[in-house]
Amino acid sequence: MTLAQPSYRAQWLSDIEIPLANKFYRMHGFRGKARRYEDCAVVRDEREIVACGYLRRYDTFRLLAGVAVAREHQGRGVARSLLELLAEKSNRDTYTFPYTHLEPLYLSLGLERVNAEVLPEAVGQLYRSYLKQGRGILLMGYR
Repeated sequence: MTLAQPSYRAQWLSDIEIPLANKFYRMHGFRGKARRYEDCAVVRDEREIVACGYLRRYDTFRLLAGVAVAREHQGRGVARSLLELLAEKSNRDTYTFPYTHLEPLYLSLGLERVNAEVLPEAVGQLYRSYLKQGRGILLMGYR
């Protein structure tokens, strides 16, 4: 007997639904923390949220952050669905710091590596602060 693949649906959360995203992060041990009034997207299967990400607003840019997929749903195209939805509200002033092993996925979705030295200082400072935490990340932005 073969188990059927779950059916996934990517969608935006309303402000009142943001606590559901944060519950997902806590349940799965991710660092993300969505805030009200920020664009937050999730992917659901038939029962629950299986992935989440958000666009954090700063004065001069937006940060695509908190992208996480529940371990048991990884490798099924869930991250791609989530990132495609988040891309709808992203532009040239949107940056992200994906882990290095995810570079091919992000490149396939229209992002490119960015040199921190030619960015607004606020983006570079934030990126360097994450690097100091020992994270193996890249600096990427939308073309």
